[in-house]
Amino acid sequence: MFRTGFIILSCISITTAAQQVAQPDSTDLNTTLDEVVVETTLRGNYLNRASLAKTETISRIGLSKMACCTVAESFENSAAVTVGYSDAVSGARQIKMLGLAGTYTQLLDESRSMMRGLAAPYSLDYTPGDWLKSIQVSKGVSSVTSGHEAITGQINLEYRKPTDDERLHLNFYLNDMLRPELNLTSAIRLKEDKSLSTIILAHGSIDTDWREMNAMDRNHDGFRDLPRTRQVDVANRWLWLTPGGMQLRWGARFTADERKGGQFQHDYSAMPYLTNISNREASAYIKAALPIGDEINVGENADPARNNLALIADYEYFNTRATFGMKDYKAHENTASATLRYDHYFGGKSMLAVGMQGRLTHIGEVLREQVSNASDTEAWNKYQYPLGRDEREIGAFAEFTYHFSQQLTLVGGVREDYSHIYRKWMFTPRAHIKWDITPHTIMRLSGGTGFRSPGVINDNMGVLATGRQVLIQWQYNQTGKPEKAVNFGGSLTQTFRLGNDPNASVSIDYFRTQFSLMAYADQEQRPDAFYILPLDGHNHTNTWQIDINWTPVTRLDVMETFRYTDSQVTLPDNRQVERPLLNRFKGVLNVSYATKFRRWVFDVTGQLNGPARIPSVYGNLDDDSHSPTYGTLFAQVTHKIGKGEVYVGCENITDYRQRNLIVGCDQPFSSRFNASNVWGPVMGRRFYVGLRWNLY
Repeated sequence: MFRTGFIILSCISITTAAQQVAQPDSTDLNTTLDEVVVETTLRGNYLNRASLAKTETISRIGLSKMACCTVAESFENSAAVTVGYSDAVSGARQIKMLGLAGTYTQLLDESRSMMRGLAAPYSLDYTPGDWLKSIQVSKGVSSVTSGHEAITGQINLEYRKPTDDERLHLNFYLNDMLRPELNLTSAIRLKEDKSLSTIILAHGSIDTDWREMNAMDRNHDGFRDLPRTRQVDVANRWLWLTPGGMQLRWGARFTADERKGGQFQHDYSAMPYLTNISNREASAYIKAALPIGDEINVGENADPARNNLALIADYEYFNTRATFGMKDYKAHENTASATLRYDHYFGGKSMLAVGMQGRLTHIGEVLREQVSNASDTEAWNKYQYPLGRDEREIGAFAEFTYHFSQQLTLVGGVREDYSHIYRKWMFTPRAHIKWDITPHTIMRLSGGTGFRSPGVINDNMGVLATGRQVLIQWQYNQTGKPEKAVNFGGSLTQTFRLGNDPNASVSIDYFRTQFSLMAYADQEQRPDAFYILPLDGHNHTNTWQIDINWTPVTRLDVMETFRYTDSQVTLPDNRQVERPLLNRFKGVLNVSYATKFRRWVFDVTGQLNGPARIPSVYGNLDDDSHSPTYGTLFAQVTHKIGKGEVYVGCENITDYRQRNLIVGCDQPFSSRFNASNVWGPVMGRRFYVGLRWNLY
């Protein structure tokens, strides 16, 4: 029952230790109890005090606060991560962290770098929340052992384990548009000692035709608000443990995703604007860890550690076929990577991690488009952009950790990588400091550089949802350069007693990201073109955030968080503008109450989203505007029945929706058509019901 945050211990007679827990009369040493219940609380979202970087953990409790059908829907209670749509027709999700697109945030699959490249625009929808035990979100530059790409932070997905006690977990979901989803996980112990075990994970979902017109065209612009989708995900993970402590983990997964959207075809004499996206993803991994030497005591509150040698190998294949009106996009990617790492402990105060990494990536990518002539809408110009490339990288890293005391930890790391496509060496230094100033006050600081090779189309899927010509000025060759940025910042966390809660906390953080080179999608130079170009001017983002966690009474959790962002971009004409489609601020208030034994759980979340700059669609910066400040509300009630849970809820209770999602919806094949400027909710109020069931 750890999943629900409670542990029930049954016993026949009370021992001396149990007497101390139950606190019986000391004169009666023969007291017998039928059952001892120890109750503990696990918050849905909490800050990990022991982590080196400021890390917000979304636990199983947090993942069940909402429907959380996918990872993309798991961040509604977090202001650190903002999730929205890349456009109004494809249904592709995108995240923002520290005021920048999710492409600068590294997505990890149990500490392995995955879900990158062509899969990035859709990967958040390809991992169901029910497959996970938790999500860890950390801000700022990450460890050099994870690579050189994490600039604004990391999101690590921790999956259910093959050794879990849940032999079968089912989650069935149905919303008011009769969209069913089914998630299944099954942990199987092939040996009683758990030395060999496996877990099967499956997901299936499909959109039905019920309420087709009224439900999917709420703004009456003739376009589906979201595409019709069909999706299947299957994964299998294995774990083998040897008596000597060696671990071998391996697994594979497959995803098939179909999305059909665009106009409803009412007038059969006219050609409708349609979108058709077909994605296939397959991946596999193997991870071998070999402990070396005896156990080493690394601290009073930490488990003993051993020197360790690890080999990690990953393979990922992704294929996409997408049609957006007159734009046809086809791409496939094969990526193989390997990491060899050795961790060595020098007593209990210091540790050195060294290793090598290599990655081979082949991308076949081509964009074909037909764009209407601005002077003659009946004339069409055809363009083709072959973007295929081979990217090869090899690098080495070293990271040293030193504990000056139980209160102060310093971590310094460097790595050197060679990029074959750019013919350049990339040096990446990073440092972290964690200082427990008092038992209740923690300060964290971090800083370093980051590099990444952008995907000019998959990083900017919104360019496909326009009638404009796409003009690509980014160079994938030795004359070009990878994106480069410096990120630094820190946080201060204070725990204190507030009322009946001895562990109330407040945390304040600030981070700045400064680019020396970045790839930027600019739609404000010309009204008939979308530029993707390198910017080497003054481009920066400053982010401030405050988090408050409080439990005023038993089983009542209150979480408040507020984020303010200042993000500026210098355009090629040296004019500095606010980064578009980014909310200046976001506030979140979550209140959760559970009755005893979590028989009933009530969750309410409110969001306040600040204004975002809407870029000019006419190529004139003076014509830009700002979205209004708006609020949204979410609620869910969960009731436990035996081994199952029934939950009902509502998303976007206020029914707030962005008006005029698509500019030029009456002329979808003209350069005036633009469905990329999404700043608010696409769908309105949505009710849902679901059932979770566990077999132990």
